[in-house]
Amino acid sequence: MPVLGKIKGMFQVMTEGKIFKYASIRCEVLSECMRRMEDYFQFRRMHYTRLIDPDPYLLETMADSLYERGQFLGVVELKAELSRAFYFLDSDVPIELKDIPGLEFTLTFRVRKKEGLQELLGIIGKEKAGRIRHKHRSTLNFLISLLSGTVFSSVMEFRSYWSNLLVTIFFALILYLVLDYPFSLLYFKGVEVMSTGEVHTKVFVVKVRMGRK
Repeated sequence: MPVLGKIKGMFQVMTEGKIFKYASIRCEVLSECMRRMEDYFQFRRMHYTRLIDPDPYLLETMADSLYERGQFLGVVELKAELSRAFYFLDSDVPIELKDIPGLEFTLTFRVRKKEGLQELLGIIGKEKAGRIRHKHRSTLNFLISLLSGTVFSSVMEFRSYWSNLLVTIFFALILYLVLDYPFSLLYFKGVEVMSTGEVHTKVFVVKVRMGRK
């Protein structure tokens, strides 16, 4: 029954969430990037909605319609010196963005609430996503452990082991929220950061053919 199918789909989203991918592309000329990008989407038969130079509020409003679409969602941002363009993607199968021409990096999220997607799009619109600490987020846990250990080794020891442990955990949590801002606040909105730091570079292979004597 359609009603049961809809209820099942809503329950699946609440428990598993929707996969959202964000890709950043640096462009010299925005119009040329847009042409290549749209050729890329058309070749792969990917449905998209395009916005040029939207304000952050307009991006947030896109969350309402985007969240109601496929199980897999995505946003591709083209960045030129003075302007930006956004492509909103939706699909019922996983979206692959790794082979997009000119790709800088990608971020992957699990979104369980529409409000979380709205908050995430607002962060992207304000250009707060994709800074160095998010591109290299794998070092974050090491940084937290190092700083918290250094600080608490130089502070007076607590008489109670449990007091020392609780204060250490509290300090590490505060430090994590600060270093991982604004992504750390997304957890309270139903958004989980799944992977970051997929920075892409071009590799050139030179083949040398040896002649026979």
